[in-house]
Amino acid sequence: MSQTQKNKKTPVETSAPTEKKEVIKEIYQQEILQPRLKTPLISSKVFIFYLLMSVMAGFLAGFIQDFWFDDYQANFINPTEESKSLKEPLDLNFLLQQQDSTYTRALSQLKSQVVGFYKKKASEEILDSLYLEKDFLGSGIVVTSDGWVLTHQSVIKDNDYVIITANKKILEPLKEVMDLFSGTVLIQIAAEGLSPVKFADLNAIQATEPLLVARYSAQNHGSDIVKSSIQKFSYHNQSKGRDFLLSTEKIDHYLKLANGFDAVYNGAVLVNEKVEIVGLLFVSGRPEIRLATPGYYLDSAVSNFLKSSSEVIRSYLGVHYIDLSESLGLPEEVIEGRVKGAVLLGEAKEDILAVAKSSPAETAGLKAGDIILKVNNEEVDEKNSLTKLIQDYTPGQELTLTILRDKQTLEIKVVLGEL
Repeated sequence: MSQTQKNKKTPVETSAPTEKKEVIKEIYQQEILQPRLKTPLISSKVFIFYLLMSVMAGFLAGFIQDFWFDDYQANFINPTEESKSLKEPLDLNFLLQQQDSTYTRALSQLKSQVVGFYKKKASEEILDSLYLEKDFLGSGIVVTSDGWVLTHQSVIKDNDYVIITANKKILEPLKEVMDLFSGTVLIQIAAEGLSPVKFADLNAIQATEPLLVARYSAQNHGSDIVKSSIQKFSYHNQSKGRDFLLSTEKIDHYLKLANGFDAVYNGAVLVNEKVEIVGLLFVSGRPEIRLATPGYYLDSAVSNFLKSSSEVIRSYLGVHYIDLSESLGLPEEVIEGRVKGAVLLGEAKEDILAVAKSSPAETAGLKAGDIILKVNNEEVDEKNSLTKLIQDYTPGQELTLTILRDKQTLEIKVVLGEL
């Protein structure tokens, strides 16, 4: 209502009832309409505020994009040499290529080092003279450049056989030399310039380390290889107490593989990534092949043979023992608190003496109940059995044995004999 209307009190007071109604109606409309007129004014301010903020946010985002993320984006799209090198170990294709190259290198080298044994054929028919897979007896390895190869006795048995080399020359055996200790046989063939194998250090091999098994296969360009690993480094039968009684003159343990192989892998070799011989597979009478003669027993057979040039000469100590690192339940008075070493024991029921009569061990003064702790300062433990340590030496060598007898540590000199 205007100021003029407020000053004109007399007319309003003296006016008719109709005029009063009009005045009240005008006042009511002004009070109701006034808030509605303020709403568009407030909304426009908020709109302008948000518009300004949006412009500023857009400018700030552009600034950050230009000066902060450009370098990161460039490295993401075009990685630097440093970032590439960090990604390489995670590149699965790279790892697969590296594994394939190891297989290829091993296969290439083993072709010239692995030989095949086949049943000898004598047929005048051309097709019947072909050597088939059913004629295959097993594999072997080249151990000297002048024609000596090695395999397991279970490969050749009593068969008339021939040896086939990598270049598919079919050769007959000239001479056989048996190693009764390890169950292997050295065979001479008329060949020169061969590529001999190298033997691995088994102490450097870790459990479950990937290894390769290789056999001769004329149908697969000379050899084939499959992946495997060692489940147990020192395996022998342990079904009864008598099985724990070992001898320094008989092979005491084998390598047990994580997976089994068919009979065609008899005489196959177990090799590491350096293509060094870890073991030689053989048929043990079980449905599948899972055992291998350790490489150090193969190496010592070859070394001893080369020294004599006529036979494999094994060292003789003359004791039976139980390896404390693999046995449980022996009386405390027997083990004297030890968990490693070789305690000299026999078995009266089987007439097995702890120390053989007239043996180098008896001559040196060893007695039943002695615990041999060291051989020339090398500990007798789960990695080095007493048999392995003795067979590392040749007959005639003098050794120093560290023993425990009645809780006293002694050193005894012994000269090894010939088995």
